[in-house]
Amino acid sequence: MGEWDYWVISGGSWTFAVLPGQEDDPRLVRQDERPGPSEELPRSRCHGGPRGLLDLDTDRAAAAREAADRWDDWRRFADRHAGPESVLRAVAEDPELKERFTDDPYARFGASREAYIAEHVAEVLPTPAVLTLGGRWVEYGGPGYRQWFNAYLQDLPADTMVVRVLYHA
Repeated sequence: MGEWDYWVISGGSWTFAVLPGQEDDPRLVRQDERPGPSEELPRSRCHGGPRGLLDLDTDRAAAAREAADRWDDWRRFADRHAGPESVLRAVAEDPELKERFTDDPYARFGASREAYIAEHVAEVLPTPAVLTLGGRWVEYGGPGYRQWFNAYLQDLPADTMVVRVLYHA
């Protein structure tokens, strides 16, 4: 849909983990070019580099642990209350519970533990859009995007440069 006005290398909060032992590889990209003060990344993080140097599993594992803990907390919480009305009332009356479990926890935690964890793991790496090696622009859209994005990224050849950019169209 048109052309970009500008683009800069920037992951913002979307950085990649670097494979342990590869932190000083000169091919890693660590140059946030957004306007304003730049935050120095720890050696274990980067804005991009060869796909083979990026640790795609560390952040996914952390998301899996967090999702598992949240799902388990929800089950313990829900099991302590007598029925859905009691649970929803308790959540509605406690801002901390509402933040942790949302306004509609039955919709959010209705899936199995495994499905809940898989959904959160799938959300870790995808960005709103990706430009493929073949020049195809793919924007976020529909439930299959995250799975496609993760599979596409995972399957790229190890020497393919992957870089996060901020763009304006």
